[in-house]
Amino acid sequence: AAFTPALPLSRAPPVLLRSPPPLLATSPAASDGRPTPLQRLKTATSSVAGFLDRRYFLVGVVTAVALAAAYPPLGRRGGPLRPERTVAWGATCGIFLLSGLNLPTSELARAAVSVRLHALIQGFNLLLIPLTTVLSCNALLAAGLLQPALRDGMVVMGLLPTTINMCVALSRSSGGDEAVAIFNAVLGNLLGVLLTPYLLLKLVGSAGALSAADTLQKLATRVLLPLLVGQLLRPPLQGAGVLAGRRKLLSRSSESLLLLIVYSTFCDTFLRGFGVPPATLAGLLAFVAGLHASHLWLAWQLGGLAGLRAKQRITLTLTATQKTLALGMPLLGVVFAGRPDLGLLCTPLLLQHPLQLLVGSLLSPRLKRIAAEEAP
Repeated sequence: AAFTPALPLSRAPPVLLRSPPPLLATSPAASDGRPTPLQRLKTATSSVAGFLDRRYFLVGVVTAVALAAAYPPLGRRGGPLRPERTVAWGATCGIFLLSGLNLPTSELARAAVSVRLHALIQGFNLLLIPLTTVLSCNALLAAGLLQPALRDGMVVMGLLPTTINMCVALSRSSGGDEAVAIFNAVLGNLLGVLLTPYLLLKLVGSAGALSAADTLQKLATRVLLPLLVGQLLRPPLQGAGVLAGRRKLLSRSSESLLLLIVYSTFCDTFLRGFGVPPATLAGLLAFVAGLHASHLWLAWQLGGLAGLRAKQRITLTLTATQKTLALGMPLLGVVFAGRPDLGLLCTPLLLQHPLQLLVGSLLSPRLKRIAAEEAP
């Protein structure tokens, strides 16, 4: 047999010394610390979902208006969705039923004795803001810079009480007195239910033959009764654990009903024509923003002059300057039912609601630092 010399191990073909590559090799992008395309997609998806969760109502308003513009006959009065029943009764009653379930009445006793602070908040919200709004709007109207319907819409917004949920959430996140905010959210909306419709009829008027007694009767059945039912149901439901961990669900449900009101309102508006050129809308947004900024500054200065502590001053600033969409949209629909420019009347409030949320969120970190610096 022929002799065949063996090859030294060190000179064996390299391919024989290499291990086969793993079936699930790490991509070059991941091996050097950079995220893979899949990881980047997951991060982007999570960021978008977080933004939509934090800005649910703001995105919902834009979506509702866009859907109304795309096919307004679907949500108009007498249309397939029957908003004269589903919105005028169902959504309105549902909003105040959920508000009754969501308002923690047990915490209000601690704040009930702060009579002076309550008077400051309610006086600023229901007296000073309407006064400055009427004066500034009348000046712009006389100068020909504001349409009469938009002037009415601004006055309506100024006469509304503070928010139910937003002022409480912003006070809590900004280091304010949450119990005081809760008390004034309830007190303000109860006062608003009684006072705002009467003032609306006196200062703005109604196109239909709608008396104050008729308005209050409708509000009693669509607002006060559902609110009372919600408050009566809250203790037994809490005792059964039904409401535990569902505060966000209740809030989102209420916001969704509000979006239904927005959608129906703008369906009717787009069928009739919006009547506001883009330049006018931009000017109105600037006016609403400037007025809101001046009210925030005035409330902060008033708190300082009154000698309030930082927590109370923060709550005064954030609670007294808010205007409720939850009460405003149903009230507008009830008091001004049949008025052809209802969409214009709603426009300032629809601008104010996301604006005050955005501004309050931006101010929250700074206000929280002020409260922390004063804390002993």
